[in-house]
Amino acid sequence: MARLEDIMFRKLDLWIVGLLMVLGALATIAFGALVYDNIEGSGRSGLIGKTAVLVAKSPWTLKEVMSEDLRAMTVEPNRFKGSGGWHIEPGAQTGALPGYVLLSRHDGDRRRHVVEMFRLSDLSLVYRWQLDVEQLLADARRDWTWMDYTSWRHEAWRAIHPLLLNNGDLIVKDHYSPLLRVTPCGERVWIKQDVHYHHSTEPDGEGAFWIPTLATPSMLPGTKEWFLEDTLTRMTSEGEILFRRSLVQTLIDHGLYHRIFAAMGFYANDPLHLNDIQPVLEDGPYWRRGDLFLSLRRYSTLLLYRPSTDEILWAKEGPWIAQHDVDIVDDHRIAVFSNNAIDTGTGPRVRDVSEVLFYDFATDAVTSPFRDAMVRESVRTLTEGLADLLPSGHLMLEEQNAGRLLLFSLTGELVASYINHDSDGRGFQLGWSRYIPQTLGATAAATLKRRVCETFPAE
Repeated sequence: MARLEDIMFRKLDLWIVGLLMVLGALATIAFGALVYDNIEGSGRSGLIGKTAVLVAKSPWTLKEVMSEDLRAMTVEPNRFKGSGGWHIEPGAQTGALPGYVLLSRHDGDRRRHVVEMFRLSDLSLVYRWQLDVEQLLADARRDWTWMDYTSWRHEAWRAIHPLLLNNGDLIVKDHYSPLLRVTPCGERVWIKQDVHYHHSTEPDGEGAFWIPTLATPSMLPGTKEWFLEDTLTRMTSEGEILFRRSLVQTLIDHGLYHRIFAAMGFYANDPLHLNDIQPVLEDGPYWRRGDLFLSLRRYSTLLLYRPSTDEILWAKEGPWIAQHDVDIVDDHRIAVFSNNAIDTGTGPRVRDVSEVLFYDFATDAVTSPFRDAMVRESVRTLTEGLADLLPSGHLMLEEQNAGRLLLFSLTGELVASYINHDSDGRGFQLGWSRYIPQTLGATAAATLKRRVCETFPAE
């Protein structure tokens, strides 16, 4: 039997070495071609090409696995000083405030995302959902080429805009991920993974909800796998899809092809960036029940859309900039959370402050009644963020990038704030918190009070 050292140090003819070098070079070129074809080309290589991309990404994936994952940390983790949690301003009163806050946040000490419900009247904790996302997504499909599966770990996954149901269940997802319904104890009721689900989750007043989705892959002729074709999806709490329509196709049908595919050299694989679907719950002089307000970050544009007839009823670009939230104030006004995120060639930044703009359909006027408050508190979040107007007239604003939730009075005075710090004083991101009306919150709280969980009990 030949010894190992004899095999390792055996002399090879020069032509064999040359042949191996040529074959290695050809294999490298072929591998690169497969990766390029799958990412930038036609995708004709199919499963082989997708596998090549995964292999090419493996060094970065291994690096993420081996190092501390800081993706859930805020942009400026030391921006705010002091301890985390709720801070009530001196002399401020919250006792008269009805309803609850569903706070979605990354817990830096637990190293996972949690969802917590607080009673507004005294800011006391009612319940905490702690989700084992690695278990919830253990059997989820993993054949999407451009998905970053390293974000499906506790350290990185976020529960974006969780929706609370009467029985204490939550409907949750991260950006561009499967959609889940989970029980108060974190058990999976169902999973939807037919498409990518992302951004807002808004109830329609009829027991269903609207959520932005992506056609996966895009069905538009000539597009590539990485093209993000925004779609509108209406779904029941049982996971039944009631409506789905390509927003990209709707714009094309309305003569707006140029907004999807611009001039040569300006191709964008995310031409709309739909980040909020706000259903109209009551008829008014400018809209009807069932209509939808849509927020498109790409062109700082808002649309009023009627699903029943596939009509775009109204559209306006700016003065909001890169906005992430639109809410209906009354029968003639809407409120828009404007990030005011710009890039003049020196990198992205917030222009002055992020703010909440009010648009009046009756007068075509835009106002910023909370502007002074935004400046005083130096509110700025380059991406994400949202605002809710409470029935009392208070404004609840999530400064997502900063890991801060702010509660303002009707006159713009700061009432309370939540700072999402870990025990070392480092800031971590929030996940699109929301105001919960009194009736829904009280019903869910009564159910949650009776719930006993073996793994993740409320604290």
